[in-house]
Amino acid sequence: MDAIINEQQKVIDNLEYSVNRYVTASDLEEDNTIDPDDLSQQVQAKDMQLRFEQLLKKAQDEMSFLVVERDLSHTEIEKGSLVLLDGVIVFVGLSVPKFEFENQSVISFSTDAPAFKSLENHKIGDGVELGNQSYTIKKIL
Repeated sequence: MDAIINEQQKVIDNLEYSVNRYVTASDLEEDNTIDPDDLSQQVQAKDMQLRFEQLLKKAQDEMSFLVVERDLSHTEIEKGSLVLLDGVIVFVGLSVPKFEFENQSVISFSTDAPAFKSLENHKIGDGVELGNQSYTIKKIL
C-alpha cells in the first residue's frame, strides 16, 4: 500500500506544480499590459489553474482515502482492496499509473472501471478474468 501512496504523492506533486505554473501565468498586472491578447491568455491561464486545482483537490482526497485504507483489511474484493493475483497486484479504489513493485506489476482502477465489475465480491481462491487474462486470487488485503 505504501508504494501506491508514493505513486499518488507523485500525482499530487505534479498537480501542485501545474497549479503553481498557471497561478504565475494568470497573475499579470492588468495595468502593465496593453495587448488584449495578453489579457485573453491570462483568462485562459486562470481557467487552467482552476481546473488543476479541482484535480489537485480530488487527488488529495484520494490520498486521504489511501491513508485510511492502509490500516484496513478486506475479505472480498471491494473498494480499498489490495489484491494479489498470479504475478499482478491490483488496487481497487483509484487509478494511478501502472508501476512495478518487487518485480510485480501494480495496476489500479476505480470502482467505476469495467475491470472492477469482473472482480467485485470475489474471495481468495476464486478465479477471475482481467482483460484477456485469467488469474487466481492469492490474497486480499
